[in-house]
Amino acid sequence: MESGVKDTRNQRTTKTGKANQPRVTSADVARASGVSRATVSYVLNNDPHQSIPPETRERVRKAAQVLGYHPFTPARILSTGQSQLVLAVLPFEQIDPALAGSLKALEARLAAQGLTLLCSFGEHLRTQTTHPSFNVTPSVILSYADEADPTIAAFLQPFHVPVFPMMIHATSQQAIGMMQANYLFEHGKHRLFFAASQREDVHLLMHNRLLGVQQACAKVALASPEVCTIPASRETTRAILHDLFAGSTPPWGICCYNDEVAFAVIAALTDEGITIPEDAAVIGCDDIPLAPFCTPPLTTIHFATEYTLDPLVALIIAAAHGEPVNEVPETILSIIERKSV
Repeated sequence: MESGVKDTRNQRTTKTGKANQPRVTSADVARASGVSRATVSYVLNNDPHQSIPPETRERVRKAAQVLGYHPFTPARILSTGQSQLVLAVLPFEQIDPALAGSLKALEARLAAQGLTLLCSFGEHLRTQTTHPSFNVTPSVILSYADEADPTIAAFLQPFHVPVFPMMIHATSQQAIGMMQANYLFEHGKHRLFFAASQREDVHLLMHNRLLGVQQACAKVALASPEVCTIPASRETTRAILHDLFAGSTPPWGICCYNDEVAFAVIAALTDEGITIPEDAAVIGCDDIPLAPFCTPPLTTIHFATEYTLDPLVALIIAAAHGEPVNEVPETILSIIERKSV
């Protein structure tokens, strides 16, 4: 225990003989630092309306640190009427690298504003099984799920807080497919294929991106793309592409659901001895950190979330305070040109 700070908590001993200490309260911090509970509250909540000497503030903060004090969330919500939690609902089996990066950046920006981002993801959203997220009290929910899914709506409704739809709108998802197809057209690839993921949790995203590719083909009177699902096995992927290209002649253009699917396609094409991009051009989506490191480096669609991050944080803060807000700004899309097309 540091000098000047006394641990005044009572300890009790369990049947196992180990000390079982009760939760540290603001009263413990007040006694240890020699001030009132109100002063502790003012200091730890950075109340701008209270004039407290710097040495007192330092003494209170040191006592809280030494005692291991953490605010009791239910009590804080009752006293302030506001939760500092932001719940992100992600109905995915796994979080893709691009989304993980966006969430990390958002978490840091929210933390700077005194808010904590809590992510809830997995199949419990669709199977309606109990999940720890039911036991939290968020101020705002960020939903990366399908707004039209009644199961998702039933999951979100009991929270009774503002919900921001974070999934890119269907028309924007279709725009991704159209951008992929048009870019391949510009580079002389007029026989297109769509490489899909075998993941069921991204079926809606894939459907809309494929629809965009189909619309682009129809606009220039080209055949609709053939669709193949890319499995986890490299050998099976090679066999699928071998059969897919049988009876047709290059050049081909392959629109991939995301960059991870594109990596699998590039590996299988290489195994087949098909030259990239001369015989088969490949374009992905997400611009994940590994995209420049495959051979050849992957051409892909980039989500410019860096331009919408600050406006999104401002909307979240406004909603947390019960203020009227606008819709989440649309993410800007761009093509990152590399050597796979």
